[in-house]
Amino acid sequence: MSSLTGKKTTSSKTHTSLLRDEYGALLLQTQVSPQQLEDIQKMLHRASAMKNGIPPTYSQFSKTDFECLNHDIYDVVVIRGKVRGLVVQVRWFWKHLRKTRSRMTKSYYLLSSTRNTVTVTELENATCAKRAKNTNKLGQLAAHYSGGKAVKCASTATQVFSAYKVLAKTADGRLVSAFDGSEYPMHQWRYEAAQPAHKGGFYCYLSETQAVEMTQRGATFHQSVSDGKKLVLCEVEISGRSIGYASGKRAVSQLRVIAELHSVELQQSTATSL
Repeated sequence: MSSLTGKKTTSSKTHTSLLRDEYGALLLQTQVSPQQLEDIQKMLHRASAMKNGIPPTYSQFSKTDFECLNHDIYDVVVIRGKVRGLVVQVRWFWKHLRKTRSRMTKSYYLLSSTRNTVTVTELENATCAKRAKNTNKLGQLAAHYSGGKAVKCASTATQVFSAYKVLAKTADGRLVSAFDGSEYPMHQWRYEAAQPAHKGGFYCYLSETQAVEMTQRGATFHQSVSDGKKLVLCEVEISGRSIGYASGKRAVSQLRVIAELHSVELQQSTATSL
């Protein structure tokens, strides 16, 4: 196994915690730079092309079933701005389209890159994902499997992250949903189970700029929904299950408003809702 310890590991950003999706995989766009994202894809491609590498991704449909294989990134090693290692979950999924039957398998690999050579080492399945949730910096999980400081396999504490949400402000100063009018009292947690396909949870964005732009374009909710309402951008804290959508919007199970930032003015043109 190639060692990924003994060198200072840094990323282009500083994080007090690692943001992950509902399966435990890293939300890479919040952790690494665009160039590092490209480097990650190149390393995955090279590892997939190797004789004893990792299985390549694919998806296929038939009249009766659907099958796919995906690569999920659980850790990234960045040394002097370059991606030098990954912990990858290879997730295979099969579903019968006419019956309620499905299967899933997961396997984990450590990829390390030295002088343009990629080394692939298969990891144990039992605790890898659990250990990942107990890390708060990039490189910690890879170091564990490379002989560095051990990452404990223990129950994780509830993690809280910052995000942004546009709300309506009433004449008496209350913050409410522009969509259904429900109130968001300052510093009080609200709870609703996040569900796929926009069927539950509280919506927000990880980026302040994106929260504003998507609202102005009418992509967060129809502009007609907010006609005549004063909209404000708020900083919020989120926790629990988190479901991401291609637009950048997220549904979360727990959310509370911690600060009102500034007003949001809508554009004149009306866009369609998600």
